[in-house]
Amino acid sequence: MPYCTECGTPLPTDTEARFCPNCGARLYSPEISPLAAALVLVLSFVAGILAFPIFFVAELPVATLIVSTMGELMFLFVPLFYMLYKKVNVTEYIMFGSLKHLVPGLGLGIALQGASIILGLLLTYLLGPSTAVEESNQLIIELTNQSPFGTMLFLLIPGICEEFALRGFLQNALKKRYSALVAVVGASLAFGLMHTDPQGTYMIMTFVIGLFLGYFYNRFRSYVMVATAHTTFNMMTFAILMLAF
Repeated sequence: MPYCTECGTPLPTDTEARFCPNCGARLYSPEISPLAAALVLVLSFVAGILAFPIFFVAELPVATLIVSTMGELMFLFVPLFYMLYKKVNVTEYIMFGSLKHLVPGLGLGIALQGASIILGLLLTYLLGPSTAVEESNQLIIELTNQSPFGTMLFLLIPGICEEFALRGFLQNALKKRYSALVAVVGASLAFGLMHTDPQGTYMIMTFVIGLFLGYFYNRFRSYVMVATAHTTFNMMTFAILMLAF
C-alpha cells in the first residue's frame, strides 16, 4: 500500500489523486517500483565494476582515480537515465530542496564525523581493527601523494552520486510502497552493503550514518542537505588523514 510522503497516511491504490486527502501534500506518481529501483542500483554497481576492463579493452590510460571516479558516477548516471526514461520529474522526485540547506548540511556532516569517530572506536574495541577501513584510508593517502587535487575532487563525488542513488532514488521508491521507517532502513542497508567489510565494522558504520542521513532527508525533504552532509563528512575524513599521516 502506498503512503503519503509527508504525513504517512495510507493511500488507496485505485486513485489518481495528486494531493494527500489528509494533509494536502503533493503526491508523486509511483512510476518507479522498489524492485526496479533495487535492480537499477545493482546495475549501477556492476557498471562501476566494469569501468576498469572497459578502459583496458579500449586501451585508454588506466589510473585508480579515473576508474574510481567513473564507478562513483555510475550511481548518478544510471538512476538518472532510468528516471528520464520513465519521464519522471527528477528535481521533484528526489526532493532537491533549497540552497539554504547547505549550512544545515554542513553542520550535519560535522556532527556525523564526530559520531563516526566514537562509533569507530567502539566497534574497533568490540570487533578488532577493520582491514577494509585501514585499506581505504591507506588508498586515500596514496592517491593524495599522487594527486592531492584529484583526490579531493574524487572525495567530493560520492556525496553527490551516492545520495542521489540511495536517498533520492531508492529511499523515495521504497517510501511510495512502504512506510518512512522501512524506506530509511532499506536505503541505509543498501548503503552499508556498498561498503563491504568482512569484519563488519565498515558496513555497520555506514549503515548507522545512512540512518541519520535518511532521517534528515525524510524530515527536511532536501537532497541538497544530505549531499552536503555526505560531502562534508568525506572532506573531514580526508583532512583528518592528512593531519594524522
